Amino acid sequence: MKKLFGLLVAAASLMLILSGCGKPTLTVSDHHLSANALAVTLKGKSNQKQVDYTVNGGAKKTVKTNSGAFVISVPTKDYQQTVKLSTDGKHQTVTVAKADVVGSYQKMRTSYNQALTGAALPKKDQELAQGMAKQAAQLEKQAAALKSSKATGMAAMQEKAQKAAALQKQAAKLKQTQAQLAPAMKKAQASVKDQLLPANPKSGIHNLISTDKMTLRANLAGDKVLGMAMMVPVSSLKHKKDLKPFIMSFSILTDSVGGNAKHALKEFQKSAKAKKSTSTTAPIFHSNGITFSLGYSTSTLYVFVTK
Repeated sequence: MKKLFGLLVAAASLMLILSGCGKPTLTVSDHHLSANALAVTLKGKSNQKQVDYTVNGGAKKTVKTNSGAFVISVPTKDYQQTVKLSTDGKHQTVTVAKADVVGSYQKMRTSYNQALTGAALPKKDQELAQGMAKQAAQLEKQAAALKSSKATGMAAMQEKAQKAAALQKQAAKLKQTQAQLAPAMKKAQASVKDQLLPANPKSGIHNLISTDKMTLRANLAGDKVLGMAMMVPVSSLKHKKDLKPFIMSFSILTDSVGGNAKHALKEFQKSAKAKKSTSTTAPIFHSNGITFSLGYSTSTLYVFVTK
């Protein structure tokens, strides 16, 4: 009888222990997440098989746990987001900060595509195109100054009319030169057509360019660029001759979002060297208010662009 009583006590104790182990748990690694280029990673733990969550009160979604852990990817937006998690009566709330807008997509696209097409021109035509761009900028500046001039006297008005006529003559000559260069520009554009930014990409996270040398992924909200990621195979960066396409693409992208390509390239070299000398992620660097950060996998270099 005494032995039976002992077995009953042991069984009751085991049931209590097991019931304690089954008590629902839900924790998150951080309740406030900063925005990044594409999507933030929300990490948590639970002893339940799955966790339900909503983002800004939207449709309920479910993530399964793996060895007691779960990961949720939340695309970055241009507004703050609230993620509510729950499982078997347990709740957690995480806020995701809004992303600062990098710039206008259409403005970036125009700058990027023009620069890429120009780089594909023969050297002689490149010099001609650069000279035309400078001349066009000068004419625009002179025309603006002439328009703002408040000439009232007869002599001053005559001088203004003469200057206006001279500007029109220069503009007509520039237009003729542009027409002569048009066939070469068309040929250059055709040679890089798979590397040009599309005219009307959808909002959200999508690949804008995808070639064997480089993938450019963007997070868009209408015309707003919230962040980008340039992905380059590590194998294409091991030889000097293979570096040229990356340097050109990185430089053009940097300039098109308002950064300084020359400065950014120097900072990139420093960051890449820092990565080689340490096991941690290379430090971020800045150029004209644009933030660049590097990430690495065994096969790919990631360059993230944010504001």
